[in-house]
This record gives sequence, structure tokens and C-alpha cells, in this order.
Amino acid sequence: MPEEATYTSGVQVGSSLEDWRGVDIGQIRAQLALPVKDRVSAMVDAANRIVQMQEHATLVRQAKVG
Repeated sequence: MPEEATYTSGVQVGSSLEDWRGVDIGQIRAQLALPVKDRVSAMVDAANRIVQMQEHATLVRQAKVG
């Protein structure tokens, strides 16, 4: 049976799979289970994707202005 939602400082936490901030604990555990080399590689990939999204958003904004 799923755990009932609880409230902490006005923020609802839907299950025990999230901490009080709503951060997915399972995802953190999965990252920590990886060897350091793989963990760093995954984080570099995530950071590069964020940079690509930011660059694309900038191009879109500039296209709308120009």
C-alpha cells in the first residue's frame, strides 16, 4: 500500500522516494552506486545538455527579436 502524502514546511512530499525538498532519493542512490568515473561522466553529460538547452533558448530569443 502506498505511503500517504505528508507535508513538511508547506511542501507536500508524495512518497518515501523523495526527501523533504522533493528530490528523488532513488536517483541519488543510483548515481552513488556508479563508479566515480561513470558518475562524473553522467554529470558532465547532464551539464552539457543544460548548456545546449541554454544556447538554443538564446538563439530562439534572438530570432524572435531580430
